[in-house]
Amino acid sequence: MKRLLTILLLVVSILLTSCNPDSSTDLPPQSNSGDTEGSTGGDTTEDKEPSGDELVVNGTTIAASTTLYGLVTDAETGLGIKDIVVSDGFNCVQTDENGVYQLVGHEFASMVFLSTPAEYKVPVGGDNHPAFYKRLLYSNEPPYRNDFKLELLPGGKQSRFTMLALADPQVYDNPDVQRFINETLPDVEAFAEGAENPYAITLGDITGRNISVYWTQMKQAMARRNIVFFQCMGNHDHLNEKDHKVATTYWKSIENFNKYFGPQNYSFDRGDVHFVVIDNIMHGEKAENGGTQEYASGLYDWGWEWLLQDLSFVPKNKMVVLCCHIPFRDGGGGNHHDKYYRQAILEKLSEYKEAHLLIGHTHSMRNYIHKVNGKTIHEHIHGAVCGAMWHGTFNVDGTPNGYGVYEFDGTTLTNYWYKGTECNREFQMRLYDGGQVFYSPLINQIKTEKPNYFGTPCTWNLPGYVVANIWNIEHGDWEVTLWQNDKKVCDMTKFSAREWYTNYWFSEVFCSNGSYIGNSAHLYKGKLADKSAPFEVRAVDKTGRRGPYVGTTLTTTYDNVHGDFDTKSVE
Repeated sequence: MKRLLTILLLVVSILLTSCNPDSSTDLPPQSNSGDTEGSTGGDTTEDKEPSGDELVVNGTTIAASTTLYGLVTDAETGLGIKDIVVSDGFNCVQTDENGVYQLVGHEFASMVFLSTPAEYKVPVGGDNHPAFYKRLLYSNEPPYRNDFKLELLPGGKQSRFTMLALADPQVYDNPDVQRFINETLPDVEAFAEGAENPYAITLGDITGRNISVYWTQMKQAMARRNIVFFQCMGNHDHLNEKDHKVATTYWKSIENFNKYFGPQNYSFDRGDVHFVVIDNIMHGEKAENGGTQEYASGLYDWGWEWLLQDLSFVPKNKMVVLCCHIPFRDGGGGNHHDKYYRQAILEKLSEYKEAHLLIGHTHSMRNYIHKVNGKTIHEHIHGAVCGAMWHGTFNVDGTPNGYGVYEFDGTTLTNYWYKGTECNREFQMRLYDGGQVFYSPLINQIKTEKPNYFGTPCTWNLPGYVVANIWNIEHGDWEVTLWQNDKKVCDMTKFSAREWYTNYWFSEVFCSNGSYIGNSAHLYKGKLADKSAPFEVRAVDKTGRRGPYVGTTLTTTYDNVHGDFDTKSVE
C-alpha cells in the first residue's frame, strides 16, 4: 500500500511540474530517449516484489520512498562494494555494506552514475570511453534499478599517475577534426606510451558549434586510444545546434554533450587525488558585469549543492582537482563570478590538503595563484589544443598548440608542464630578436583588402635585446636570466606587450583583422652584452619543484607554421 501511494504521489508531482517547464530552477524535462552505446556502465534490470510490499536486493531492503536503486559489485567476485558514491546529478549517496545504493531520484534526473574509486579501473565501454553512468529510461513504474560492476586495478591504487589536460579542441569543420586526429592525437598517444599510468581530460569547447556530426567525429576520434579521455563542457558546446546561438534552456544546451559523453558534472578518484568535473557555464543567463556573451559564468544553486554533496565524501587529507572551462581569476567580467559561488568554491577547496583548478577557454596560458584561508590554490589556465581556431600552430599569446601534463605522487603534484604538439619536452620558451620586424612571404599569397592591419611594422623595436616568451611559469616564483660566455648578463625584465610573432601571423598573414591578436602575459626582455656571441636564457623555479627551462635559439621565420586558410583565397 505504501509503495502504491508513493507511485501515485510521484505521478502527480511530475504532472504538476510539467505545467511549468520553464521554472526558475531551469530543470530539464524527463527523456526516454538517448544514445546509450558505450555509456551504460553495466546491465539494467528490473526487480519484482517477492512478497507484499517489500523489495530486497543483496540483503538490503529497498525503502518505499526509493525511486532509484542498484547494486555495485566487484567484477571478479560478484560481491557488493560498500562506500561507493552514486549520484543522479542532483544528490549523492554511498552504497551500504551490501553494495546497494538508494536514491530518491530528482524528478528531472536523466542519468545515474558513480564516482570511480582509486582502487578500481575506470569503467569503459568497447570504444574505451568512460562508462561510469546509466541513462534513466522511464518506461516502467518506479523504482528503477541500475547496477554497476567495478574491476580492481591489478597493482592496486595508482599512487603515481599522469593526467593530460587538453583545452579547447574547438573543431568547426572537417579540416579541424582532421588536424586534431592527425596532429594532436598521435602526439598524445606517443606521450602516453612512456607516461606512468596516463589519463586525459578535455577542458571544454570540444566543438565550435555544437553540431551532432562533429560530436560524432570527435567521439570517434578519441575512441579506442591507448589512453582514456574524460570530458568537460565549454561554452561553445552549449550553443543551439540549429543556428549556433542561444539554446532555449540550459538543459536543451547540454543534450549533445549528455548524449555523447554522459553527465556534465561528475567525479572520480585516481591515487590520492579526487577529480571533480563541473560545467560552470550558465547558458542563456544574463552575463555578469555588463558582458555580452550568451551565458553567465558560475554554478546554479543545484550545481553548488551537488558539488557540496560530492565533496562531503572526500577526506580532508586528499588533494582535490576541479576541472571546468571558465577561469576563476579575479572574478571580473567573463570569469567565474562570486555571485555564482566562485569564492565559495575556493573556500571549500581550501579545506583539503592541496587543491588545483584545471581551466580552458582563453586560448592563452596563465598560472594564477589564489591565497585562501592560508592555503595556496593553483589555477592552471591552458593554451588551446587548437591554438587560435586551428589557424596556426600557436595561441594568440605565443603558447604553442598543445596540452598540460600533470604528474602526481600521492597528494603532491610533483611536476606540471606544457607539451607543445609535435614539440619535444624541452620546448618551454620561444626566443626572438627584439629588433626584428616580422614578415612572411605567405602574405603575398593571401588576397585581402587590409594587407597591413596595424599600419605600423610588427616589432618590439628593441635592437640588441632578446625577448623570451615563457608560457608556463608563475611570475615572482621564477628567476629569468640572460647568460653569455658562462656569465650572467642580466636578470630579464617581465613586460606586457603584443606577441608580435603570433600577432603578425594572425593579422597580416591570416588576415584576422583583429580577432586573434592581443598582449602576452609572459614576455621577458634582456639586453645582450655581445650581439655576436651565443647566449642562453634560463628560467629557474625558486621552489625547485619544476624546470629549469633553457633556450638558446632565436625564432625568426614561419617555416614550420601551418594553418587552415580555407576561408581565404590563395593565389
